[in-house]
Amino acid sequence: MFLTLDHAEIPVGALLKGVHTWRYVEYLASFPYFHVTALDVDDDRTRPTTLLVYTVHDLLDLAAAESQGWEIQSVQLVSPGRMNGTGEWQMEKLREIKGIELARGTSYAYLLYSGATYFDHEATKALPWQSWRSIFCSKVGGTGRK
Repeated sequence: MFLTLDHAEIPVGALLKGVHTWRYVEYLASFPYFHVTALDVDDDRTRPTTLLVYTVHDLLDLAAAESQGWEIQSVQLVSPGRMNGTGEWQMEKLREIKGIELARGTSYAYLLYSGATYFDHEATKALPWQSWRSIFCSKVGGTGRK
């Protein structure tokens, strides 16, 4: 989850009612998240935007919102060092997310264009690929839900 603090807020004026902007946000977890570039399309304009998306579920919701004017251009996985093996946060282009149902919930595998695969739970690495299902994949001209 992203945390914002009152003293980091930047007033944007009365033109944008209900909108808040911050100079920075804090990320309170050591879990991966998604850096999404998208187009916000309506009848009058197309506005490029960047979103930081906290969960796979939220990413799937965004992909499903294409009928409401959102068009995902690219998704990058932002992974903590414990997951990517470098000890540092990294941002890499995401190709696909696969999921597997376990007793404690869904576990995810993140397949990257670089050829690397990261797992949110190290123990799931040994599970056979036939047990995994594709739940999100990048496609030419955008990204989508499977």
